Amino acid sequence: MLTISRALGASQAESYHRSEFTSPEQSYYTKGNVLGEWQGRLAAEWGLVGEVTQQQFVRLANGQHPETGEALVRHRQAFEYKNERGETVRTMEHRAGWDATFSAPKSVSLTALVGGDERVREAHRESVRIAVDELERYVEARIGGNHPAETTGKWAAAKFEHDSARPVDGYSAPQLHTHVVFFNVTKTADGRTRALQPQELYRSQKFATAVYQSELAWRLRRLGYEIDPGKNGAPEIRGYTREYLEASSPRSRQIRQHLEARGLEGAGPAQIAAHRTRDAKARLSPHEMLARHREVAAAYGNQPERVVDEARRRGLEHEPAGRASHAHAAVTWARDRQMEREAVADERDLVRDALRRSMGQTR
Repeated sequence: MLTISRALGASQAESYHRSEFTSPEQSYYTKGNVLGEWQGRLAAEWGLVGEVTQQQFVRLANGQHPETGEALVRHRQAFEYKNERGETVRTMEHRAGWDATFSAPKSVSLTALVGGDERVREAHRESVRIAVDELERYVEARIGGNHPAETTGKWAAAKFEHDSARPVDGYSAPQLHTHVVFFNVTKTADGRTRALQPQELYRSQKFATAVYQSELAWRLRRLGYEIDPGKNGAPEIRGYTREYLEASSPRSRQIRQHLEARGLEGAGPAQIAAHRTRDAKARLSPHEMLARHREVAAAYGNQPERVVDEARRRGLEHEPAGRASHAHAAVTWARDRQMEREAVADERDLVRDALRRSMGQTR
């Protein structure tokens, strides 16, 4: 699924880049530091291809051109002042951008990482790429005054792929996810650079989630995996017991317990709980952490290994029969569902419902 953070301040974004986005502690299955990758039409216009350098990231986080350092948008420095009650107030600094995180379903993470099927990791990677392209279509520029936002459909986004969850009591479970930092700058039709208006991106969150999940399900089926619908339409790979999935999800359990203890529910409170309950860092070395992953898998019968072997024996699927009829049925169902609610349906809602209905049977 996809979650989008609140706006990151410039110093916060820089700190995240140093301590989290590029940290080797976030990726036990990848040797060395995590290398970011550029994506987006605006990034391409600036010649940003391949690896994300620290200088490029820091400059964009501060509203500057990634290569020349030229100011692209008005930069607001944070400062402190005393209000009428004598309290110290700190103003908000420049908005660097937002962190959009695509998280693979737990069964997919276990298959790719513990099961060692690199094809599944690549399926996640490609599904993220396609979803980010679709989300980019709804990028808007903030014009200011009483002028409406302008749809630009272009941004510069830096992607960082991680394979471990936040630690719980020193243990980081396998969790494949990708941070996509989209910076607070876009370019209008007249060639001017402007700050982003993020409302439509938040509105597109469920749509982009459906694109990612549908693309992932389609690719997994093509690799020979059998797929079942999971929570919120997530494609779960068949063959895992609930007990093993729970044992491999201590972070989710920690957040759930935090919410239950306070009588809270929903995506917003869950995101807040995720920040309030996270450990500072893992206490095990990469070698020790991978050994723990294998120990947990062995305790439940080495399910990832068996699931991968069965998929490889099943072989690559050919084009599924009835693909056109699946697509037609899914679109018809989504249209009827939307018309029950609204006289005019938003394109994103229609596509989202159709993709969820088809569950990777079509693209």
